[in-house]
Amino acid sequence: MSKIKWIKKFAPLSSEELVSSALETANWIKQYEHKTKDGSYYDVLPQKEVPEGSILLKNTGLYAGAAGIAFFFLRLYLSTKENNWLEDAKAAIDYVIHDYKGVSEFTAEGLTGFDTGHLNGPTGGAYVSELLYEVTKEEKYRKFFIQVSEDLIQGAKHTEDGITWHEFYGIIAEGALVLYLIYAYETLKDDRYLETARLAGKYIASKAEDAPQGGKRWYAMDTESFPTLHGQGKGYFPGFFYGAAGSAYILAKVYEYSKEEAFLELAKQGAEYILHIADVSEDGEAALVKYNDPLAEDLYYLGMCQGPIGTSRLFFQLYELTGEEKYKDFVIKLTEGILAAGAPTRHSAGYWHTYCYCCGAAGMLEHFVSVYKLTKDQRYLTAAYETAEVLIGDAYVEKKLRRWYTAWNRHEPEVTEAYTGLYHGSAGCAASLLVLNEVIQNGQKLPGFLEDPYKVL
Repeated sequence: MSKIKWIKKFAPLSSEELVSSALETANWIKQYEHKTKDGSYYDVLPQKEVPEGSILLKNTGLYAGAAGIAFFFLRLYLSTKENNWLEDAKAAIDYVIHDYKGVSEFTAEGLTGFDTGHLNGPTGGAYVSELLYEVTKEEKYRKFFIQVSEDLIQGAKHTEDGITWHEFYGIIAEGALVLYLIYAYETLKDDRYLETARLAGKYIASKAEDAPQGGKRWYAMDTESFPTLHGQGKGYFPGFFYGAAGSAYILAKVYEYSKEEAFLELAKQGAEYILHIADVSEDGEAALVKYNDPLAEDLYYLGMCQGPIGTSRLFFQLYELTGEEKYKDFVIKLTEGILAAGAPTRHSAGYWHTYCYCCGAAGMLEHFVSVYKLTKDQRYLTAAYETAEVLIGDAYVEKKLRRWYTAWNRHEPEVTEAYTGLYHGSAGCAASLLVLNEVIQNGQKLPGFLEDPYKVL
């Protein structure tokens, strides 16, 4: 009989390891906490200065700042029932509340869609504040949610095409404000929120263009903004955060509550455009969509922001609304595209060494879990396990403190940093591990991202 004992760290992944990895990450983040009399905030990039005005890196934001870290801590509390993590979540949102400057957060001169959008602006914190209210029933968190919602309406700019704030309607900017208003309507049952969302959807609808391949597309993000595409002319992004999938998804959500057929028809037309330009495998079982049409014909992002994870959300939403199997089938084909590309273990030009929720393995993990819930196909649960193994194995751990070094920008692969935040940092990586733990344990359902329709599963 063999006397060799299996090395514990290489044993099959367990619920205990998922939770302990998340706790190690939380303890690493806690090293960079700044406690004030009004709450806590965290270094966005530990031990380095983040230039003022950096896109999406505001220290109160959902993407990289205190609101996102509070979201992670709330998931951690619900997973462990350890009250200190709830207190930490509350402290982070308390800081966000104290920092809030009112309607000027949406209207001040010089602001852009990036500044006021859900990921970087006040509604990200307000969303997490409402999630905290649902757990704690502390009125200050509901009060902040209502205040931001009211100020968002007041700060809107009315045009002949509808409502906008800074004319930047991608989900990465103010497009997600429409989704926030729908959430506010769902939560508070105030018709003014739905009407504002409807008018903002009307603005986005007015920007739809006929695509030469068929269907509709949106020029939601200036191609010249991207170093990798600069100087190449005008191209269209098909993806979620700043492209056709995201714009169409917003309109599908507006239709869900307004029942205005024009919104649904445009959302379907956005889906048709994507179906026309998708590259489908010879056996018809897998699909991927190019990063940019037509400027990056051979570049395929695999993550959430501009890859199949985000794009699939439009098709899932349309499947939920219409029951048409072709939309569900394309969700599955996009998921098979990720696997056919070799992810999560094999890296490619559109899946560089990034682990974050926005464009890396953490987003893949949550997606595989969602598609497993949708299909009940064990292959996708296996893919989720494999992705979690990749995340845990590629993390850097020292003295039981865990973080992920990630190349956030594809055009700067040599720059790897350990950010703390939710969408592009270690908090998001750890938060995704807790989602797999929820499935293993059949535990309490964890809060989902605002722009993730799979959270209904």
